[in-house]
Amino acid sequence: METRRFILALSLSLLVFLLYVRFFAPKPPEKPIVPETSKEQSTTTQAPAASAQQTAHPAAIAARIEQATTGKNIVIETDLVKASVNTAGGVISGWELKHYREADKTPVGLIALYKRITGQAPPEKPKKEFGNVQLLPSYEGIDRKDMIDPLSLAPLDKSLYQLAGVEFSANRDSLQLSKDKPSGTLVLTYRGPAGIEIEKQLTFHNDSYKVDITIRTKGLDGYTLSLGTDFGIADKVSKDASGRVGMVAVADGKLISDKLGSIKGEVQHAGTIDWFGQDDKYFTASIIYGGTGIVTSKKEAAPAEVGDLLTTDLTVKDKPEEHTFTLYAGPKIFTLLEAQGHGMERLVDYGWFSILAKPMFWLLRHFYSITKNYGIAIILLTIVVRALLFYPSLKSATAMEEMKKLQPQLTALREKYKKDPTRMNQEMMKLYKDHKVNPLGGCLPMLLQLPFFVALYNVLSVSIELRQSPFISFWIKDLSVYDPYYILPVLMGVSMIFTMRMTSATPDPQQAKIMMFMNIAFIFLFAWLPAGLLLYITLSNMLSIVQQLYVRRIISRKTNTPALSS
Repeated sequence: METRRFILALSLSLLVFLLYVRFFAPKPPEKPIVPETSKEQSTTTQAPAASAQQTAHPAAIAARIEQATTGKNIVIETDLVKASVNTAGGVISGWELKHYREADKTPVGLIALYKRITGQAPPEKPKKEFGNVQLLPSYEGIDRKDMIDPLSLAPLDKSLYQLAGVEFSANRDSLQLSKDKPSGTLVLTYRGPAGIEIEKQLTFHNDSYKVDITIRTKGLDGYTLSLGTDFGIADKVSKDASGRVGMVAVADGKLISDKLGSIKGEVQHAGTIDWFGQDDKYFTASIIYGGTGIVTSKKEAAPAEVGDLLTTDLTVKDKPEEHTFTLYAGPKIFTLLEAQGHGMERLVDYGWFSILAKPMFWLLRHFYSITKNYGIAIILLTIVVRALLFYPSLKSATAMEEMKKLQPQLTALREKYKKDPTRMNQEMMKLYKDHKVNPLGGCLPMLLQLPFFVALYNVLSVSIELRQSPFISFWIKDLSVYDPYYILPVLMGVSMIFTMRMTSATPDPQQAKIMMFMNIAFIFLFAWLPAGLLLYITLSNMLSIVQQLYVRRIISRKTNTPALSS
C-alpha cells in the first residue's frame, strides 16, 4: 500500500514538472549563429593586437627603424651666419661666420724656431688661402662620420640608438633671412614605429648668432642632446690657443670650466643646468637650457696637428614631451653674450681683477667708437690708466730716487758691519729714519698698481675685438698676433733697459749685469706676444721713463743740484 502511494506521488510530481517546463518556464536565449566570415574577422582582429604587443619590445621597434643614407643639406643664410642642417638626423652640418676670417695656425715662438733650425719641425704644407671661420670644423685624416654632429638626439634606451640617424622631413628646402625677413623657422619631423615621434623646430634670426630650439618627442623616456664634436672651437692647436679650449657650464649657479688638457676621458656635472658650451679663446657654441640634467664631456685622442677631440652632451631624463633651448654659436663678444642672459658673459674670462677689467673694456670700446682704430684706443686707454695711477706711481718713483741717493752710505754700512748683521740693520734703520726714507716706499705703490696692469693685460688678451684689427696698415695688420717685423719687442726691451738703469739702486755690478741680461731675454720671450699687448707694455714703460725724469727734476730742484744722468 505504501509502495503504491510513493509511486503515485512520484508520477504526479514528474507530471507537474513536465507541465511547468512546457508551458510556464522562461525560454533559454537562442545561441547566435556565427558565420565563417565573422570567425575569420575575429582571428584577424586579435592578430594585430598580438603583433602590437610583440613590437612594443624595444628590440622589435629597433628592427623597424630605417637609417638615413646621406640626407639633404638645407642651407640657412643670415647677415651673420651661413649654416646648413642635414635631414639625416636633423643635425647641424655646417656653421660659417661671415664676418670673421680664419687665422694662421702656424706654430710660432722660440720652441717652434728651434725645431725649424734643428729640423725637428714637421714638413711645411703649402699655404692655403684663408676663408671664413668654420665653427664646425673638419679635419684632414678624420672622417666627419666618426664625429658627432650638433643637435644629434639619442634616446636613453640604447637599443633605439638608430633614432640618432633617421631621416627627417623638412618644411622647407632653404631659408634666406634679411632685414625685411628678420627670422624664419625650419621644422624637422620624424614619425617612426610604435608611435615614436620627434620634432625639432629651429628658429633663426637675421641679426643674431642665436637659434631658438623646440624639441617635441613622443614614445621616448628621455634623450641625450649633443652639442657636437668640436662645435664652437675654431682654434685649439696654435700657441695663442694653448690652455683656452674646453667645456664651460653653469650648474646650480656655479661656473664650471674643464679645459681640454685636464679632461681625462670623460667628466660629468649634474644639477640645474643654466647653460653649457664649448669654447676657445675667441669663439663658442653654447646651449641655454635652464632645467635639470647631466652635462657630459668626452675627450678622444687625435693627431697633434689636429688636437684632441671634445664632445659635450646634455642628458634629459624626465620623460620630456617638449623642451625649449637656445643655441648661441658665434664670437665671444661681451655685450652679445650679456644680451643672452643667464650670465653667459662669464664666457669672457677677465681673470681675478674682472671688477677693474670690465670698466677698462667699456672705455676701450668707447675710444674705438671715436677713433675707429683699436691701436689708438689702446694708447688712449693706457694713458688714462697711467693718469689714474699717477700719484701712487709718483710716490714709488720718488722713493726709488731717494733710495738711490742713500746707496753710497748703505754700502759703507754693509762694509763696516759685515761681521755684525744685527748692528748693521740697526744702523741702516737709523739712516732711513734720519733721512725720512721708507725702504718699502717704492714697493707698496707698485703693488697698488699691479691689479690695474693685470686687468688691462687680461682685457687685451681675451677681447675678440682686437682679433684681426689693424693698427698701422703697412706694419701691424692684426693686433691679436705678434708683430711681424719685431719692432715692438725691440722697443719694449729698450724701454725696459732704460727703466732699469734709471730706477736700479743696486751697487753690485754683477747683479746689474744679470738684470741687463734678463731685460734682453724678455725681448725674445715676448717677441711672439700679441702686438696689442706689446703696444700696451711698451707705452707703459715709456710713460714710466717720462715720469721718472719728472721726479728727478723735482728732486734736483729741491736739493739745488742738477739731475743725475742715467
